[in-house]
Amino acid sequence: MYNKNFLELCYACRIGDVENADRLISTGVNINTVDEFDNSPLFLASLCGHKEMVQLLLERGAICDRDRYEGARCIYGALTDSIRDILLAYDVSKAVDVNQPFATHISSLFKDENVVVDTKDIEFTSEGWPTPIRANRFLLFARSEYLSRRLKNEWVDDDEVIVADGMSRDVFEVLMKYIYLIPVLHEINPNNYNALIDNARIFDLPILASFLEKVKHMTDPTEKSTLMTKYQYKFTEAARKKLRIFVQAHILAKCETVNTESEDIENLYDIMLQVSNGQTRRTYPCHLVMLMRAEYFKKMFTDSFQERLIYEQRGKGKGSILVTTLPNCQFETVELLIRYLYYDNSDISWENAVEVLRLADYLLEDRLKAMAATTIIQSEEFLQHYSIFDVLYIGWETRMEKLEQYAAKIIAQDISQYAADTELKRAIKKSSERISTRQEKDTVELVDDIKYYLLEKYALEPDDVEFYLEETDPVTLANSGVLEYQRELNLFDGILEELQLKTQR
Repeated sequence: MYNKNFLELCYACRIGDVENADRLISTGVNINTVDEFDNSPLFLASLCGHKEMVQLLLERGAICDRDRYEGARCIYGALTDSIRDILLAYDVSKAVDVNQPFATHISSLFKDENVVVDTKDIEFTSEGWPTPIRANRFLLFARSEYLSRRLKNEWVDDDEVIVADGMSRDVFEVLMKYIYLIPVLHEINPNNYNALIDNARIFDLPILASFLEKVKHMTDPTEKSTLMTKYQYKFTEAARKKLRIFVQAHILAKCETVNTESEDIENLYDIMLQVSNGQTRRTYPCHLVMLMRAEYFKKMFTDSFQERLIYEQRGKGKGSILVTTLPNCQFETVELLIRYLYYDNSDISWENAVEVLRLADYLLEDRLKAMAATTIIQSEEFLQHYSIFDVLYIGWETRMEKLEQYAAKIIAQDISQYAADTELKRAIKKSSERISTRQEKDTVELVDDIKYYLLEKYALEPDDVEFYLEETDPVTLANSGVLEYQRELNLFDGILEELQLKTQR
């Protein structure tokens, strides 16, 4: 039985729905498997000619190895030369194995890429090491039960930890890179296999130990590559599971009882998210490095805001933990945001979609906005509780063009019904007012979109209309749909004339 999300992903790859595919991949779907017809998502996207989809899948970890059947099939089945060139340029040996943005973000933390403010709060060193290895306590706590025990006990007040003699820096660095989801499988020195296996077991990293036990006996490069692909997916999903457990137990479960002065808070968290819902307030203990996946928090600390000063002073042992406030919203909404930022959870219900969209817009988090918009568009229940004009207005409010186009399409599909609704006139008037300085040549976006989708409804092009209107055969005219199209266009134009809006046909 195939996973429902995987089958939906395959369909999205066929039709080129990039945003929905991104949402589905974020649920943890294995994109390197095949459907009942032996088609992988990458093959479907390539065959159907969706270049952006092909690029998304490769960025998220889809494998295209020309020396293997599936990879060659993707390349030679590509609909366009540009897609074929992208696939031919793909180098499996240098591929980014992490297939989720949360994993890419965590990897960047270890490498200090695009660092806005220093958030690492513990370092490891040993005699003979040329330089220490710095890390984030919370991530070590979340990813390794062994390290979490040490951080709660022997290392609870330590900023620097002396690693036992005999542990080479290379071995320790591989373990840290694994914890930070950096693809290291291609760079492990075979001479370190035994030491890595022993220490992976000590650190409670069983999947890494399992991989090393299997790969150390392999000599065939193709066999190794296949095993690496299989295990890299396991690594990412194991990390997601660990972070899911950590978020639930150590962030969401503490929001009503958190004490910002407690030792636990002082050692494991560095920022508090405060949100109110009516008369109730909750405070979520969080980690700045994960919140900075949202552009809002990155900008807050890039510029010389007071928040950055407070954060840096606390890092020097002065002052209290930073508390920042979000706009009033349902607690479910902020908790979904936290899950998304920590491990890419995208389970947005239609009930929360509008509020998630608004919060994501406030935080300048475009990807989450797109996911919320996709939920609205795909939900069968949403339009049973909201009008299509609600969708249009929230699209305008959050600058979500996809929702604006969706609203126009729904209106066009049932223009006869909506023509009698006074809200359509109000919406057209609002759309015309969105043009800052209206000129004779300006067009009203909503009007243009509705007319476009009227043409699409009857599978017509503007030139087709002119051609068919010169046709005299009644059967041809009836079959073309142009008469029904013309009737609905006249109905819509009547509304525009009533509003005294001049438009081009």
